Amino acid sequence: MVRQLVAGLSILALAGCSDVILDGIGGSGGDFSISVGAGTDPVYTWSAGRAFSIDVVRTANQSVVVWRITDPNNSNITSPVRHGTVPAGALESVGTERTLTRGIEYRVTITLADGRTKAFRDFRP
Repeated sequence: MVRQLVAGLSILALAGCSDVILDGIGGSGGDFSISVGAGTDPVYTWSAGRAFSIDVVRTANQSVVVWRITDPNNSNITSPVRHGTVPAGALESVGTERTLTRGIEYRVTITLADGRTKAFRDFRP
């Protein structure tokens, strides 16, 4: 048990120090997978098609969106997207945290163009 704990902590320490993909950190779910890059302005990547919206919340208070972009006219947001950067044609409707806080756990949710297909990934920059 101690070996597993030490191994897990080592992986977390290494992930926080580089630009590795944090796929294994935190919970995830939905209709497709999302990858989250390292750092306080991570890159969100998915392969399920064009998105209508990307929402980021703190997992401790998921009712408050800290960053959101949408493309209400064309649902044309394509992967990848860097946190805090608004792709051409999209709108930033909430932008309180264009740079995330290290050590805080966040959840990114991506909703595809049909409005029903979505997925999420929890992560900690």
